[in-house]
Amino acid sequence: MLISPEYPTKVIFVNASGRGPQITAEEAAELERARERMLARHKLIEGMIRNNELQLKNESARGGAEIELECARRDVAKGDAGAAAQAALERATARLQALQGEHRRLVAEREWLNASLLEFENGPSADEHQRSGHS
Repeated sequence: MLISPEYPTKVIFVNASGRGPQITAEEAAELERARERMLARHKLIEGMIRNNELQLKNESARGGAEIELECARRDVAKGDAGAAAQAALERATARLQALQGEHRRLVAEREWLNASLLEFENGPSADEHQRSGHS
């Protein structure tokens, strides 16, 4: 069925029974684009949640590593510290440095996720993307 002769848009049925709401193919496509945007936003938010979890775990691990490092420094500072104490200090230092590097990576990832979500929410809608030639 045609809506009007000037607009050759066909109406399609949303459900097989034909009793439900009728929408145009363009409206159905817009609904699908909106669904895809919602899913993409959801993935960003899931990434933020995962990043938060990893940052909390990293913070806890860094706290433990800092304590281990201070204990190792104390042991090395004792006059009778041997090679084992020095090796423990080197391991604690390396562990803390690795955790600090992971922390920097997680912070950078979170900043990217924040910027992406902000851009996503402040950016043009799917319809505006289409009108401006973006996709």
